[in-house]
Amino acid sequence: MRALLAALLAAAAAWVPLAPASAQGQYPDRPIRLIVAFSPGGAPDIMARAYAEKLKELLGQPVIVDNRPGATGAIGADLVAKAPPDGYTLLLNSSAMAINPWVVRQSFDFRKDLTPVVRTADTPYLLTVGPSLPIRNLDEFIGYAKKNPGKLLCGTYGIASPPHLALELLKKEAGIDVVHVPYKTFGQALPDLLSGQLSCSIDPPTVPMQQVRAGRIHAVAHTGTGTMDAAPQVDAIGRRYPVAAVVGWQAVFAPAATPAPVLAKLRGEWQKVIASPEIVRKIREAGFEPGGDPVDAFARAIASDYEKFGRVIGDNNIRLE
Repeated sequence: MRALLAALLAAAAAWVPLAPASAQGQYPDRPIRLIVAFSPGGAPDIMARAYAEKLKELLGQPVIVDNRPGATGAIGADLVAKAPPDGYTLLLNSSAMAINPWVVRQSFDFRKDLTPVVRTADTPYLLTVGPSLPIRNLDEFIGYAKKNPGKLLCGTYGIASPPHLALELLKKEAGIDVVHVPYKTFGQALPDLLSGQLSCSIDPPTVPMQQVRAGRIHAVAHTGTGTMDAAPQVDAIGRRYPVAAVVGWQAVFAPAATPAPVLAKLRGEWQKVIASPEIVRKIREAGFEPGGDPVDAFARAIASDYEKFGRVIGDNNIRLE
């Protein structure tokens, strides 16, 4: 943990090799490429395009969104990790970055080859149950699971996804036996939950929220530690079991050797982007909350997630098929 945190803080710090005067004094003087590790059309892509427009206003240069999905974000991350460290190629990725090294081989090390610029948004995941189950809160979920070991089938959007790891952490901390049912992407579990083939599901809140509000399924908990704005009445798993808290984040990264003046410029302008009222509205419409943590605090959060996810993956012998 200490070694990882030291590596992340070193990457986030203001150390740099000498850079051309144009990079230090006139940045940016040409378009910036924002590699987005998500598919076009989804909420993260919509948010990325809003960020790009606002950043263009602030920097006076075009910010070109380049979608490079695949391998749970590793394809886009690899491109940026190997890009020239001049501030003209940036990455928007998710907390899957702290999981991938434990389950897939990568030709880069995000801890050494990338440095955080800003945490743009974050959200806990929502635990929902099907309409036929007599469960309305976290206590009832745990009680039902203990009385019916191995009978609850809980879907997530994939093996080793943050919701899957959140489920495994809850199982361990609460002492319950729930069967994980992996799907391939967001939203695929919802029809099976509605039909009763699944008992429960853990998803980003935007996926089930419409059905929750219609009363077709029930939200019983979320994986964060505080109050979820979209569902303030829902129990927080992390409040009861702090070790089981999992909050998904999205963030911007740059190549690790990017010059300090360029990083300082980027961090300052991105903080303005995340704080602007129109961007805050876009983030919340997508089911997230604005980030904007100081970079050293975010580096510590990344290190904590990396160690936590590594432990749960090792403890449960989780492997990608």
